[in-house]
Amino acid sequence: MSDSAPRSAASPRPALRWALLLPALLVPFILSFFYFVFFPGTAFGNAFYGAHKVFLIAWPLLCVLLLLREPMIDRSRPKRHLASLVPGTLFGVVVTGLMFVLLEATPLGDVFSANEAKIVQRIHDLDVAERFVAFALFISFIHSAMEEFYWRWFTFSQAKKLMRKGGAHLVAATGFALHHIVVLSQFFPMGWALALGACVAIGGAFWSWQADRYNSLLGPWFSHLLVDLGLMWVGWRALQSSL
Repeated sequence: MSDSAPRSAASPRPALRWALLLPALLVPFILSFFYFVFFPGTAFGNAFYGAHKVFLIAWPLLCVLLLLREPMIDRSRPKRHLASLVPGTLFGVVVTGLMFVLLEATPLGDVFSANEAKIVQRIHDLDVAERFVAFALFISFIHSAMEEFYWRWFTFSQAKKLMRKGGAHLVAATGFALHHIVVLSQFFPMGWALALGACVAIGGAFWSWQADRYNSLLGPWFSHLLVDLGLMWVGWRALQSSL
């Protein structure tokens, strides 16, 4: 089937798909204001952070199993798990290496240093400073898998049943980037937050392309894992420098 047209699977219930897709795109963005902007460092705000994590799993399962009543696994094409690891690993290594270079050798490093105290404060706000390694491992290994399940398996997959595949990549990547921009705006000037958010969107688009090409989440997850490990290392260094 050509990539230039929506799949015929979209035809039975497009209105329902849109009704389920729009909350998927917007709820993480909205929740991020409550736990990172309006009520950071409070039990109330942290409850929204927890709700965000629950939503990442609960909403796709509710939509697919109960509302759309569709199979969880796409058996129409073979799954190329191992093949997906090659571009995923390469992308993760390149992005992580580029991040370190930018922080060490470009003005981004100065911006990061000027706002390092804010990052450390948010680590304390989340009450994970004393167990940061465990938190970092959770984010890198578990939370990255949750996001791939949510943004690639569910959000992108539903979007591509409603529009051309290129549009679906763009829509899912934009949704993925939105709540990251909210978080980044609390650490960096808005211009930098938007630029870094655009980088997040590029990563999201690559991972949805990868998931679609190989019919597998293994490669996108491992790639995402590598990038998150790099980010957590940056957070660890900031935390240690504040001691």
